[in-house]
Amino acid sequence: MKRPAVFLAALVLLSAPARPLEAGSTEVKLKLPLRPKLAVSGRERISLAPFLVASKLSERKESARIKDLDLDLEFRRYLGKQIGRRTKMNVVTMPSDVKLPSTELKALGEASEFWRELGSRVGADILLSGIVDFQVEDKSGYKTEEYTSRLDGRTYYRQVFIEATGFSFEVTILAFDGRTGAKLFQETFKDQKEKSRRAADEMVGLFENLFSLENRLLGLFIVREREANRYVFK
Repeated sequence: MKRPAVFLAALVLLSAPARPLEAGSTEVKLKLPLRPKLAVSGRERISLAPFLVASKLSERKESARIKDLDLDLEFRRYLGKQIGRRTKMNVVTMPSDVKLPSTELKALGEASEFWRELGSRVGADILLSGIVDFQVEDKSGYKTEEYTSRLDGRTYYRQVFIEATGFSFEVTILAFDGRTGAKLFQETFKDQKEKSRRAADEMVGLFENLFSLENRLLGLFIVREREANRYVFK
């Protein structure tokens, strides 16, 4: 396993753009592979079980569009599509009548018998579950702004009221072995964004959060690349 990795690094090193430095050295940019969290072949059958929902969505009037949103279902639909599109794994449909054995994350991770039986029922090698949370918050407030006076041309500072909305999405993913029910790992992902109130659309905010987390979520199953600077000395 080590030889191909060394060869790959050497190949990237030779092909990467270089920038000469002082003292006879050269700076190069490498694309280093990041191992996935799960040791998978890429052909496994994976199924997404229900996720717990941590809190209710915002009750603001502007949130009328998402007051009836099923956050669990929306997240599973999104993640399932990404796994199916960007990996070779086979996404197995989860029966709609599946009920989680607990509303506590810790107990959920310890329910190995439930996950073993569910894995056998749906025919999945890997099962995913966990807890999701999406919050819409009012981030309006006074902020210091710099401006130049038209009278004397000098620069001053003033307090201005800025209307803004914050979107926060957090998910903790649990992965289980579908054959034994054992927990394989637990990982938490979080993204926050802030927009002016005029541009604040809750559904858009949710999917922008998900888009920002997409590569990190898929990094659980596939190899990713990370750029890093290295130095070659003559």
